[in-house]
Amino acid sequence: MNNERWQAEVDARLARLELRADEAELADAGLGASARADARGQDEDYPNLESWVRDYFCATFQRPLGGEFRWCSNWQEHREAVERLDALWCSWKALRRDPALGLSTWLQNFLDPQIAVLLAARGPFSQCSATRHEG
Repeated sequence: MNNERWQAEVDARLARLELRADEAELADAGLGASARADARGQDEDYPNLESWVRDYFCATFQRPLGGEFRWCSNWQEHREAVERLDALWCSWKALRRDPALGLSTWLQNFLDPQIAVLLAARGPFSQCSATRHEG
């Protein structure tokens, strides 16, 4: 086995062992990682929905606004948007810890369907524009 393949195999095994150790520790505590963070009222990176939307969601998933894509900077005032974004944040917190398929699963099964609704021309921001909020 060449050195690069060997290193990749060692890294993969180490990641699996770390995940198992984390799972065992959480099982002993009786809480999942996201439940522990929620119980404290914060996550390591994003302590609340607003910071996750601002610093992760909006920064990562940018679209040219107007036409088919709508966004409102007052998204917190749109109840449907808050519900959908909160669901995305909670699922992201849980799935991002899976080093194998977590983020891929989140992107395909959670983000893609929700972002299509959130940013749609007939979605929760349909009456808003870049300069005007309609709640």
